[in-house]
Amino acid sequence: MTTAALSFVDALYAGRLGRDLFRYPVQSAPDRSAGDAVVAELTAFLRDRLDPDEVDLTGTLPEGFLDDLRKSGYLKLCLGPEIGGLDLSAYNAFRAVEHAAGHCMPAGQMLAIQAGVGAPALLPALPPGPLREFVAERLADGAVSGFGLTEPAGQNNAWPGTTATRSADGSVYVLSGEKVFTGHGPVADLLPVAATEHTADGRRLCICFVDTAAAGFEVTSRVEFTGSRGLPNGALRLDGVEVPAEYVVRSEPEDPRFPDLMASAVLIGQLYFTAAPALAIAKLCRRWSGEFVTRRRINGRALSEYDEIQRMLGETLAEVYAMESVVQWGLVGSGPQERWFERLTAKNLAVRTCWRIVDRTVSLYGAEGIETLPSKLRRGAVPVPLERRLRDARGLRIAGNVDFQLDAQAARRLLTWFATSAEDASGLADGLGAEHTDEGRLSGVNAAHLAAVREQVLRFHEFCRALAGSRPRLEDLFEQEHTVILLGRVAAELFAMYAVLARAGTERPGDGGERDGQRLADVYCTSARHRLADHWRRLDMVTEPDYAGISTRWLAEGLPRLRGEA
Repeated sequence: MTTAALSFVDALYAGRLGRDLFRYPVQSAPDRSAGDAVVAELTAFLRDRLDPDEVDLTGTLPEGFLDDLRKSGYLKLCLGPEIGGLDLSAYNAFRAVEHAAGHCMPAGQMLAIQAGVGAPALLPALPPGPLREFVAERLADGAVSGFGLTEPAGQNNAWPGTTATRSADGSVYVLSGEKVFTGHGPVADLLPVAATEHTADGRRLCICFVDTAAAGFEVTSRVEFTGSRGLPNGALRLDGVEVPAEYVVRSEPEDPRFPDLMASAVLIGQLYFTAAPALAIAKLCRRWSGEFVTRRRINGRALSEYDEIQRMLGETLAEVYAMESVVQWGLVGSGPQERWFERLTAKNLAVRTCWRIVDRTVSLYGAEGIETLPSKLRRGAVPVPLERRLRDARGLRIAGNVDFQLDAQAARRLLTWFATSAEDASGLADGLGAEHTDEGRLSGVNAAHLAAVREQVLRFHEFCRALAGSRPRLEDLFEQEHTVILLGRVAAELFAMYAVLARAGTERPGDGGERDGQRLADVYCTSARHRLADHWRRLDMVTEPDYAGISTRWLAEGLPRLRGEA
């Protein structure tokens, strides 16, 4: 049986931590065993078919690899056996993507696109009827899928520029527009596409399930990135593509949001595509760091004996522990619509932490950290592909939306609650309190970290209430973009600390957990408190530099002059 955990968002809303700190979610033994078996089989499958070095050098996957994927169950990680799927839990699917990305980044992200944002992810949210039957049949036949969302104008516009126009007899929708940065775009068979329908009662967001063999669908270009070389990604054009009306899902008028279940699926998919590869990279760097310091000596002294090196290694070990804790809290033992806050914030927590780890590892390696793999092979150096993972890690920061926008999204949802529902917070106090009954399971320093979390949760609550009360309109509140972004980061850091402390307090030596959990939690929380102190200082600043003034003047005067010089 899987142990459930409360959502940390309840603590932020109430300004108080849960009494039962140690309801940390633990994967059940049968579920863990099922995941272990799939991970082992998938690892063997990929090693037999992919040379990750060759894929990165050529920027292409080997011929026949996609066909092999179609025949396997790995494009249907979470779907049931009736469709030929592996019926994995959300966390086991995450583990499968993580291990695949650890071997070859584009292979892992292909599994993530399919399981997380493509038709397999949306199928459970579809109501019984023709669309559900159509999608299930295509997936059973091995269809590759993705999601057409981002457009040349950017991802964060409320309404897609792509239009969906219903025919006069109502039988089909005609799609017109362009999409870019579409994962699986060049190879997809069935592609959900976001579009805007203009009707007499207002605009509607439409998700249209497009058969890519339809007339008017065109892949105009394959898109290549600095990292994730070999990942099928493309720019698309939809020129009068017809989609049967029963294969279109529509929102309410003037509501530019995905239906709730679809939005929840996308949140989980974002973790597959970004957090799972980030954790894979972090674990590789952890291993490579240990190997490097054991083979290097400086002035006759082992590198591992130096104080700063020990600090660097300790930070990496603790941050991997934190990444695992955050992901497990968000995915183990919860339904698709639960723990939205944990899932939304886990992306940034994972990819930023991964970036710190890979950047630290490059510093540890020095010039070897940015030396390419072919160069290392030519001179007989240890062939650690760290430079490749540096490229991969930076791409994760902007995949699935840029990091600061996700901070803002989380904070806007929190502030909306404070502006509209804060007076009803009394009901949240059930199960919440100022003291914890199990606090004795923490070491002294970690009990102090928990006290700091408790204090800052209350501070966050009071700050948000005051801020929401000072602006009668949410639009005016959201115009304070930097404040909103900082609040999102504060909330995420507090959640990460809480998850790490809960895990450390739950684990026991010999139970399969980290025997140094208490020390790892102390290292992570110490650094997190330094980051939080900086965020709070910025939030409390009375005056700031005139960013708007200097940028406005430069755009009006300096930029035209520079263009003239060019």
